[in-house]
Amino acid sequence: MDSLQWLFTPCTPELVEAGTACVEPLQLGYLVGLGLLAVLLVIASRRSRDFSSSVLVLMPVAIAINIALGSIVAFLKLPIYLDSVGTVLVGVLAGPWAGALTGLLANLIWSILPIPGGAGPLAAFFSPVAAVIGLMAGFWASRGVFQLRADDVRVGSFLALALGIVAAAASFFVIQQFIGLPDLSIDTTANPELESQLLANQTLFVTYAVACVLIGILVTWISGRTIFRFEAGDAPRIRSYLALASGLAGGFLTFGILRLLCSPTGYFSTFDESSPLRSLAFSDPTGLIIALVLGVAIGVGIWLWASRGENARLFPVWVGGITTGIVAAAISAPIAAVFFGGVTGTGTDLLVSLYRTLGLNVFASVFAQGLTSDPLDKTISYTIVFFILAALPITVRTMYSRGESTVAA
Repeated sequence: MDSLQWLFTPCTPELVEAGTACVEPLQLGYLVGLGLLAVLLVIASRRSRDFSSSVLVLMPVAIAINIALGSIVAFLKLPIYLDSVGTVLVGVLAGPWAGALTGLLANLIWSILPIPGGAGPLAAFFSPVAAVIGLMAGFWASRGVFQLRADDVRVGSFLALALGIVAAAASFFVIQQFIGLPDLSIDTTANPELESQLLANQTLFVTYAVACVLIGILVTWISGRTIFRFEAGDAPRIRSYLALASGLAGGFLTFGILRLLCSPTGYFSTFDESSPLRSLAFSDPTGLIIALVLGVAIGVGIWLWASRGENARLFPVWVGGITTGIVAAAISAPIAAVFFGGVTGTGTDLLVSLYRTLGLNVFASVFAQGLTSDPLDKTISYTIVFFILAALPITVRTMYSRGESTVAA
């Protein structure tokens, strides 16, 4: 029962300072709400007729996969999670409600186990995020991300969505470079009179973010009706677009990951000087050149690979993973900032610290960390699930209510 001790230990300043797992009244009420949410998800799953005996067998396996992978990542202090592979798998095969229930239960069970990431409130408090991941996995599966062929005209909508995401990110970058982002690091504790200025800056930041999102939506809508509007006879063009998009995505993703990890102010720069990992933080321009060369090389390799057979069909899977990660980041940021002050004791704390050194406040740093880690993490999870589904015999997939309609043979 020691792993449950935190649930019955009221927080005091001494316990918080010592890092002892405990729970505050507000947090306890939050946990009660999560229990009610679990009951509602059970009801929704049963009413959707996706809650069959085969799903009841799959869910414990999926929960075990989530906890096992998540514990390994927590032990290694990596800046990702990998604790939603089972959630995505259930969401695809058994629908969004079953997927949401799997994610929620996995986190609640994890929080009471004496293993890395468990025996404390951390996993339990983020269980709503896990539930949303299950919902989105079921949603994207119903839209065909796991069954689209490389010549399917529906691919155009995913290409348009990907372009919209790129447009939104590019808009934010342009604003940052040429207009400048408002200062969100104003210390109102020492200067209470600056509180109105901080509020104005936060409002302006949100305005910029909304404007970028609207630009992304507009680009998605326009491109989906023009360059990515495909007809039945456009199979060669669809394949070429998908292969090019896959190569560009792989190249940019490689460049971004390398800069995140190995730049002078990247993830490895946060390690102590005595750590051998600190040597992986390359100074510029050497680090920039290495990231560019590897990004281009891997991008070209992925383009060549995606040009053959049905390999390019992974691109819609990646779009589903990226969008799921963005939503997960938006939901998890307030939880991490309000309940944990941005410090969760995981590998992502190093990224939060990195963004704090760049002048961002706690919430902005946690959100930036989420936008860095979550899309990458969910893209990896969706890709793993894609290969799991591809390896399952058709007789196994058809045991589940959505297996035949959401997964390609």
